[in-house]
Amino acid sequence: MSRRYSAEAVTAAGIALFQAAGARPEDAQSTVAALVTSSLMGHDSHGVMRIPEYLGLVARGLIRLRSEISVERTGPATAIVDCGHGFGATGAARAVQEGLQIAREQRTATVITRRCHHVGRLGAWVELAAAQGMIALMTCNSPVYGHFVLPWGGRDARLATNPIAYAVPTSGDPVVADFATSVAPEGKLRFYLNEGKPVPAGWILDSDGNPATDPRGFYGPPRGGILPLGGSAGHKGFALSLLVEILGSALAGLGPQDPDFLGNGNCLVLIDPSAFCPPDKFRRLMDETVAYMKSSRPVPGVAEVLVPGELEFRTLRIRRTEGVPIDEPTLLSLHEYGRGFGLDLRQWLN
Repeated sequence: MSRRYSAEAVTAAGIALFQAAGARPEDAQSTVAALVTSSLMGHDSHGVMRIPEYLGLVARGLIRLRSEISVERTGPATAIVDCGHGFGATGAARAVQEGLQIAREQRTATVITRRCHHVGRLGAWVELAAAQGMIALMTCNSPVYGHFVLPWGGRDARLATNPIAYAVPTSGDPVVADFATSVAPEGKLRFYLNEGKPVPAGWILDSDGNPATDPRGFYGPPRGGILPLGGSAGHKGFALSLLVEILGSALAGLGPQDPDFLGNGNCLVLIDPSAFCPPDKFRRLMDETVAYMKSSRPVPGVAEVLVPGELEFRTLRIRRTEGVPIDEPTLLSLHEYGRGFGLDLRQWLN
């Protein structure tokens, strides 16, 4: 069972925890804001439940609290952002900032990150760029310890969930797609595990390569694997996942099993639509495109056709009123960390 709390209360508790752990105020604020917004938009797997995970990484010294970000311009429209093993949200925001600066000058930009920890909901970062009028595409892979996904036809995991996200501006909410190239992200399996619920059929295999619905079949031990996106056409999801892997590792000069690779390997591509079409006309054409998609008659049992991101923005507006759900294991972990820091989180999460 989950309990709901206001976004303001969860934000205050999260910031207090990270600052008690030694994080700089700006890092604590940006990290918690990204996680709370993910939960508000319905992506609980990349939301508040990640706070204890990040605190654990801080305690182990894997997230460096006083790290510095450096930027290397490798060409007129390209850059490498070294995040210094700091908080992923801080590094991702800097990558977007650098990409926007380049794209305003060159009409396009490609930025990759190194030593960047978990960036959370990938869609958050392309949304930032779309808010500035850019078309944005971003991919994200993970190191070998995050390889939970099976190559098509294999029983040994070789890939991460390797999401792809894109955002395109309109005159209203942007079109935002953010999806794993596996059938589901690992965080959703963890959410089902915490809730004591079975996962849908066709998501996971156990360690022997047999279909399973109990999330413990994935977590083991021994660990099973998550299937690539696509069901019977999973070879397509595998191909997309492999592309994300290449952009996040080989393009950054890293191998798929490199022991020095921690966190996420991100590749951000920005396109300024004004290079090809006047901005006002482009937004009008995007509005027409969205309306055209939504004009398709829904099949029986479906109320309406939704474009990517539409459900998330609706959920955001609802949860701002109803509150953020926190599952019991996550809530207990938050309070445990609070006690360890001498904080009583009941002032926010009672």
